[in-house]
Amino acid sequence: MDRRSFLIGSAAAGGLLLGGRAWARSWGDAPDNATSLILPEGVRAQKVLEIFLYGGMSPWESFYTVPEHTGQWNTFAGQRGQVYASCGMQSNDLLLPWATDGAGVQVHLGPNAMPIRQRSDVLARTRVVVMRHELEPHEAAIPHMLSGMRLGSPRMVGMGGHLQRYWLERAPRIEPYAYVLQPENIIGTDNTRAASSIGLHPGSARPLSLKIATSQAFLGRLDRSRVGAQAPAFDALSAFYNGQTRSRYTVGGEPLRSAALSDHESARAGVEASAAIRQILGDDFMANLSGSSCGESAGRSYSAMGLENAVALLTHPTAPARYVNVVDTGLVEADGGGGYDTHFEHLFPQARNTTHLLQELVDRINEPGENDPDKIDLDDTLVILTTEFGRTPFRQEGGSGTNHHPYGFVSVLLGGPIGPDQSGIVGSIGPDGTSDDYTTPSELRAGLLAACGIYPFAHESFAVGDVRDAQTERDALARVTETVLGRAS
Repeated sequence: MDRRSFLIGSAAAGGLLLGGRAWARSWGDAPDNATSLILPEGVRAQKVLEIFLYGGMSPWESFYTVPEHTGQWNTFAGQRGQVYASCGMQSNDLLLPWATDGAGVQVHLGPNAMPIRQRSDVLARTRVVVMRHELEPHEAAIPHMLSGMRLGSPRMVGMGGHLQRYWLERAPRIEPYAYVLQPENIIGTDNTRAASSIGLHPGSARPLSLKIATSQAFLGRLDRSRVGAQAPAFDALSAFYNGQTRSRYTVGGEPLRSAALSDHESARAGVEASAAIRQILGDDFMANLSGSSCGESAGRSYSAMGLENAVALLTHPTAPARYVNVVDTGLVEADGGGGYDTHFEHLFPQARNTTHLLQELVDRINEPGENDPDKIDLDDTLVILTTEFGRTPFRQEGGSGTNHHPYGFVSVLLGGPIGPDQSGIVGSIGPDGTSDDYTTPSELRAGLLAACGIYPFAHESFAVGDVRDAQTERDALARVTETVLGRAS
């Protein structure tokens, strides 16, 4: 027996021993002993909109407000009246008692969450997940929260990579299933491109990354105007050379695996798909939108532009996206960069940018009975609000701002598998702002894959060791499904 036949036979045998997972299954399918834990079709999310609040959204004035805790909500008590008056809020309406956390403490929704508070239908499908990790620099925390993996891990994959591969293997098409939209004012060294990472997945799994900017010169390049009528000839020549290369990777009629060749073929397919992508984006892609919030206006709102185009991609009539990530830098950039890195002034920028983003979001979510095909339907779409960390529950020394705080913050899930029975808070944050009852970034990401009906423990994604207290993959899946999604196995 030659080496190749031996390896194929070994893989097939391993697949039988593992319930068939290693062989003759599409990526993301669960093994036989875990299929009962996968969310059924009518429950799982069919689409995902992830909004990454770049810089560090503060939970103390938004989704985790405990007035009795020293600091936190009370840190900037002297400035509250003026700031929230500029946002059109009355002092007696700033807090809404909402849910009890894991420690039995009454948690309120703060004024920065007002747009969601005013939509009872959205609030009824809101789940707040308390998070914690140990990474304070943006450069390390951002990829950790976007992928669940630390820098340097070969398994670092954003949600878009997982979903692009999952859907492409089930319903092949030339149009992308996953997109990442990043504003032009991103700090390049902060590693937000982790949202487009694919780790051990093939090149075909990479989401299409696009800039949130009014100048979209690349749209003209998608038209391939410099090639013109010769485009079919160029494509045919490229396919011929690719076929020659492919033949050198074929032995006995069986193609060999080659990551480099696979990536090249994916890139070539992307070129041929440029006309289809151009048609999906349309002529109004990233048209400028202005915005205002808390008495401040901006001629260009990256929040509004990002969400407008994300929703258009998710609701496209013929080739809807399955995943769009929008990196949000706010209506007006904060002093530390991004929309939420509020080192020198905290209260007003957090109020202005958070309320603006959430208002732009809820305006694009169907109200009960509305059924607008150009808006988000929470019955099939999961909306995720993530951020790299929170803000300290005390002032940064020497100013009116706050510092990075990964030791107790929140992510928020809206819709999809989150219904009224799953709404509320999982975990808790203590009076000092530190959480001992929390979800880790890897557990969150594994749970989000489970929300889409994807088995999270293929070797390209997560392992048992990424989920605390789990002994088997089945244990790990049950844990993240219950903790992150509130659905018991």
